[in-house]
Parts: sequence; structure tokens; C-alpha cells
Amino acid sequence: MYKENRLSGRYRRDPRQESTIVALQELYDQLRSKARPRRPSGLTITDHVGPTKKRASWWQELLGGQAEKPKVPKGLYIYGGVGTGKTMLMDLFAEVAPPEFQLRRTTFHDFMLDVHSRLHQHEKMADPLTLVAQQLMQEHKVLCLDEFFVTDVADATMLNRLFSQMWDRSLVFISTSNRAPDALYENGLQRHLFLPFIARLKAETAVHDINSKVDYRRLAQHRRGLFYTTHDFQDPDAEVEAQFRALAEACHEPSGPAEVKVMMGRKLPVPQACGGICMLSFMDLCGKPVAAADYIALCERFHTLILKGVPVFKGANRQEGYRFLTLVDVLYEHNIRLFCSSEGLPFELFQHVVTRSEAREPKNAEGGHDDDIVDDNLGFSKERCISRLTEMQSFEYLIEHAKQHSPQLLLALEQASGKGGEQVPGRRN
Repeated sequence: MYKENRLSGRYRRDPRQESTIVALQELYDQLRSKARPRRPSGLTITDHVGPTKKRASWWQELLGGQAEKPKVPKGLYIYGGVGTGKTMLMDLFAEVAPPEFQLRRTTFHDFMLDVHSRLHQHEKMADPLTLVAQQLMQEHKVLCLDEFFVTDVADATMLNRLFSQMWDRSLVFISTSNRAPDALYENGLQRHLFLPFIARLKAETAVHDINSKVDYRRLAQHRRGLFYTTHDFQDPDAEVEAQFRALAEACHEPSGPAEVKVMMGRKLPVPQACGGICMLSFMDLCGKPVAAADYIALCERFHTLILKGVPVFKGANRQEGYRFLTLVDVLYEHNIRLFCSSEGLPFELFQHVVTRSEAREPKNAEGGHDDDIVDDNLGFSKERCISRLTEMQSFEYLIEHAKQHSPQLLLALEQASGKGGEQVPGRRN
């Protein structure tokens, strides 16, 4: 499939992507060989006098309690910079995987949300985590996790025990990440409890650095009309509020406050909503104890978010910065259209965020600012956020949004694009 897309011109030639797809192909072939039922050959059929004993698959042998654990292929941990094609390549693998792989493809955010939900359901048990590991392995044998990135201390302390039990039950793990295994949860609280997970991860997967220098998201055509800043408008908030009114009018439905049901009985208030469109302030979504579960619930209810008042991130709003990163990840993963008013363009929002190594550079050590945030997790994640915010303003992203959420908009988008309509995104209903 990758070769076909290359020859058709859909993909650009990228040697690092090609080496990655070879690694995925090798894993695919190993899984296919292991999962394929074995039959007696025609040359030896005379050896089978009487009923032929059906051979169980390697996963069935394990579940059947065989004394010797079947050998399973190593998984694959793909890491590298933003926009290098990691997710696209993993999705190709998931798309062509046959049913016998029992493959699950999801994001790290959604997977951990599922784990916490299951733990909550069985919280009265003596060891709910073991039960959850058993449940997960009964449901899938190959787990593809996109954007593996640990920031929460509760997740960090849980992951080793959870995944160890799944690996002990022959999990094949495939993941993408912006960070090498040894850099996961770097400088996090109680990181020593996380280090055994890193060691087991490196033992159970082949670690592959995609190491491409091209950010394909930045190659997408960038169009104005979705990001309202003080560079272009005296009152960006008023501009996005006017955008909401225009979109709401086109919905031909009543607008007003709404509520979104979140897991475990919680509710997220939405000040303004109409049809599949909602408007909230930055403080509504990032200035309160809101998390990925709330953002996922919001994306399941609305396909367009108008977000008001995103600030430049400084020392005083570090936690809000973390929530904003999670919000953008979830919006992007669910292909949500975002209209946003902010104090700056995407790259300007994180101009005060630096990693520890960057802070030690002479140019930063001498000219550091009181508002700077020295934080490796934020520092390494900001590039992904900037890249995604940039792509979310592209015509290509909006086409995909329309296909998924509003197919009736495709023709209008394509016609406007053919006429060179630079403000197409801003005019969409």
C-alpha cells in the first residue's frame, strides 16, 4: 500500500519513512506467520491416521495454559520529530491487518481513559489492575498506540505493572512517540518508579528512530481565517464571537447554553452551542481542572470549536499550558475544526517555553526572561502543538474535517479552492 501511494504521487519520497515501513512489514510478516493456522502438508498426510488434531494458534496455546509460553514477535516503538509520518505509517499497518491479528488502534489519551474507566468499574476488587490487563488481552493481541507521551504521575506509576502483565500474556505493542524511550517522563515526579517500564519497553519492542527532517504538516497549504490574533485584529475575541453568530445562523437551530456528559457522571458546561458548533473561553477549558476525558466528550458532541482568549504561555500559566497541549491533541485526533482568538500565532504562544538543555545555551542563559518556563515536557511537546495548530488551518485538514463531519461542505470548499478563495475556512458554515 505504501508503494502504491508513492508511485501515485500521494507520498513524497522519504528514505526514513521507507526504512520504517520495512520494519513494519517485517513485523506484519512475523505476525501473519504466527497467526496463520497450520495444516498438514500433502506429503505427510499419510502420517495422520484417524482424526486430525486441530492445532491451536499461538495465542490460543497461551490462553489454553500450555507450559511453554509461545514466542511472539517483538513490537515496534517508532519515535521522531513532529510531522514525519509516524502516525500515517502505523495507520497503514492497522488498515491492512487481518482480523486474526486482533488489533486495536487508538491514541495514548483514549487508551488511558479506557483503562481508568475500567479500574473505576472494578475499584472494589482487591486487584483491579490485573483484571483490566486480562480484559484488554482477551479483546486484542496487537495494540497500536499513537502519540505515546507520559506526563501524569498516576499513569507513570501504573504503566509498568499494567503493560508487564499484558506483555506476560504475549502482547505485541506498536507505538509512535516524539521521544526516545529513555526520554519518556523525563524529570517527572517519582520517575524512578517509571524506569522499569522503560527497560521492559526496550526489551519488548524494536526501537526505531524515524529521524526524518521533513515536517509534512508544514507543507500543507496554510490559510488565514481560523486563527485570530492581535496582529490582524484590534479585538480578536469579538471576531470569533461574530464567527460563532454567523455559523449559528446558518445552522437554523436555536443556540444557547449546553452540557456535555463526561464519564463517571460528570458534566462539562458549554456557555454557547448550536448544532455541532460550540464556543468556550480558554479559561473554561484550560483554566479549570479539566482533562482529556472532558475534551474527548466535547469532541464526540461537537465538530467545531470556537475558542476565545488563548494567552502566551509563561511561568504563571504553566498548568494551563499543559491542558492546552492536551486539548489540541484531542481536537486534532478527532479532526475537529478550530476557530481561535489568541495573543499570538501558534509559534508565538510558546516563545517563553524552553527545555533544560536550551536554557543552558549561552544565548538563553544570559538573556533569560522572568516569564520563561524551563520545562522539558512542555518544551518537547510544544513543537507537536505548533505543528498541529498549523495543519488544522490548512485546506487539506478542512477537507478531511468536512468528509468526516459535514460532507455537504466538500463541494463548496473545492469550488472556493479552485477559485483561489483564501478565506474559504472563515466562510464555512
